[in-house]
Amino acid sequence: MNHEHPQVRFVTRPEELAALIEAMNMAHYLPLDTEFVRERTYFPQLALLQIATTDTVWLVDPIAGLDLTPFWHELVVRDTPVVLHAGDQDLDLILTAAGRLPPQVFDTQVAAELLGIGGQLSYAALTEALLGTRLDKGETRSDWLARPLSETQLNYAVQDVAQLHALYPRLEQRLDETGRRDWMTEEMARQCDPARFTPSDEQRWQKIRGVQTLNRAGLAVLQVLAAWRERLAREQDRPRRWVWGDQAMLDLAHAIARQAAKAEQAPSAAAITDQIARARSPFGRDSSAQDKLGQEIAAALGGDCADWPRLSRPPAMPPAQRELVKSRQSKLVALAEEQAISPSRLATSAELRQQLANPDRPSRLTQGWRAQLLAPILQAPD
Repeated sequence: MNHEHPQVRFVTRPEELAALIEAMNMAHYLPLDTEFVRERTYFPQLALLQIATTDTVWLVDPIAGLDLTPFWHELVVRDTPVVLHAGDQDLDLILTAAGRLPPQVFDTQVAAELLGIGGQLSYAALTEALLGTRLDKGETRSDWLARPLSETQLNYAVQDVAQLHALYPRLEQRLDETGRRDWMTEEMARQCDPARFTPSDEQRWQKIRGVQTLNRAGLAVLQVLAAWRERLAREQDRPRRWVWGDQAMLDLAHAIARQAAKAEQAPSAAAITDQIARARSPFGRDSSAQDKLGQEIAAALGGDCADWPRLSRPPAMPPAQRELVKSRQSKLVALAEEQAISPSRLATSAELRQQLANPDRPSRLTQGWRAQLLAPILQAPD
C-alpha cells in the first residue's frame, strides 16, 4: 500500500460492503480505527469506521443506514490479526456490536511498550518514531456525526489507518527479532478478556468520585443506587450522569446512612422510600420505582454487615517497607532499561506494593513472561 496516498473507497451501500468483506478475506492483517461519539448516549455512536486491506483504505459510513452485521461477523470469525492502537475503546465497541472479540488482536501501543519504544506512547508519537510521519491530530474532537464530512476529516481518517497498516509489520518484525512475540500474545490475551469491558453493575459504585467519604453502610446504599443507575442508563441509552448525578447519589447515600446510624438499626423500606422521594432522583413521581428501590436498599442494610462493600485501600506501610518498595522500583527501572521495555509495562508501583504486602498471592508479576524477569527483584532478601 502507498501509505502516503492510498487508494480510498467509500462504503455506503450493501454491494460496497460486500466488496470490503471480500478484500478482508484476502488480507493478511486488518488495521482498524473508529470515530465515535458518546457524549449524549450510553452506548457509543459509531460515526465512521476505517479499515485498511492490502492496497485500499475503506471508509465505512454507518450514518448511511447500512446494516453492518456482515462486517462485524467477518471481523470476529476470521483468524486474521486486527490491528489497533490503544484499542480498549475500539474493542469495547466491537464487543457491543458483534457480541464477541476477534480471536487475534494486535495493539501497536502495547507492542511499543514491550519493545521499549515508549510507555503509553501516543499514536502520533509512534508513527513519527517508526515511520518519520507527522500526523495532524487536529480533527480528533471534531463532529464526526455531521454530514458531509470535511476534506480535512477524511484525510485525517485515511491517514490514521494507513499508517497503522505500515506500523504493524515493523513492530511484528521487532518482536520476532527480540524473541518477544510470545510476550505480545500473552499481553493481548489479557487485554482482550471480555470481562474487562463488562463489569458487573454491582461494582459500578467504585467508579463514583467521592466514594471515599462514605462509611460502609453508605457504600452499601451507593452500591444499590449505582447498579440501578447503570441499568436505567443502559435501558434509556443516556449518559450515566444525565440519568442520575454522582453527587445526588452520594447525598442520598449519606442521608440514608446517617438515618441508619441515628436509629442504630437498618431503617425500614418505607423510611428509605421517603428519603428517595425527597431526593434528586430520576424517578420523579414514580412511586412504584421508589418503593422497589427502597425495598432493595432496606434489604441490603438489613443483611449481614460483613457483606457490605469496602474500599480497597492499600494497607499502610511502615517506613522500612516503603523504602523496600522504592528499592524494588529503582531495580525495576534499571531492569526495564537493560531489557529495553517500558517500566510501566513490566510492573507498576501499585503492583510492587501489593506483591510485597501479599507475596504468596498469584499476580501477573509472578506469572507468564514476567515471572523469570522479575524473580531476582521480588525474591531478593528484604
